[in-house]
Amino acid sequence: MKFLNYFYFKNHNSKLIILLSVLGLLPFFFGLIDLLLNKDNLFFVINLPKYYGSIILTFLGAVYWGIILNDSHKNLISDKVKTFIICWSIIPSLWSGLILIFSNNITIIILALCFFIVQFVDEFIIKYFKFPIWYLFLRRALTMFVTSILIFSYFLVRKI
Repeated sequence: MKFLNYFYFKNHNSKLIILLSVLGLLPFFFGLIDLLLNKDNLFFVINLPKYYGSIILTFLGAVYWGIILNDSHKNLISDKVKTFIICWSIIPSLWSGLILIFSNNITIIILALCFFIVQFVDEFIIKYFKFPIWYLFLRRALTMFVTSILIFSYFLVRKI
């Protein structure tokens, strides 16, 4: 029963964030279905999981830019950690840019690896902020789904 208490949401915004996060998986699924059904004549002109994944990866880094600007507890964080978080906030967007520059299919695997790295950093950084406990569970679940879709997408497109 204690485990279920982690998922008790005190406000409407928490439920909305979770709903929108889960709905954010739809473009990954649509792109994967397109790759499965239309390998030779893709409906989407691009590899949707790769491009959408790059956008989401950029967003995950940008979250920390916004947090460091607005968090009321940032005065309790050392300047060294603040500097790391500010620098970290742009690294996923730089990775995304590089991933999109190269057309080699291996970039899909690199993108999946980047999602794992971002998750690892989230696990470390989250202790400096007052995130709701459900946020980390949500991020873990979404990261597992996204990386699974990206890896599966790689095996579908490597022969194209």
